[in-house]
Amino acid sequence: MGDDFAGGLTERVAIEAWVEGRDEAAAPAGYWAARGQAFAAVVPDGGGAVLGEARRSRRRWRVTVRAPVAVTLTSRLLWQSQILAVLAVESDPRQPDRIVLRCEVREA
Repeated sequence: MGDDFAGGLTERVAIEAWVEGRDEAAAPAGYWAARGQAFAAVVPDGGGAVLGEARRSRRRWRVTVRAPVAVTLTSRLLWQSQILAVLAVESDPRQPDRIVLRCEVREA
């Protein structure tokens, strides 16, 4: 993204976080709560990874957002009618103005 970092943030993503809870029978239950929106750069992040003998076919994305943003491994992003599960949150001290998220498309 180089020197034109802000100009590369052309996509809008909604950020949701998982909230733990219990139902009436005290069984584990929870829900996704909106935590805000952000402009982002969303680019493909290679093909599926090979785990043992199985190839994963879910599409992976690298999402770059302006720091600070409250995203953790229990967050998900909504982008272009897709749900992106956050697999990794990376920040580089040499580029403190951005956070890179490694995401994978998930089913609803």
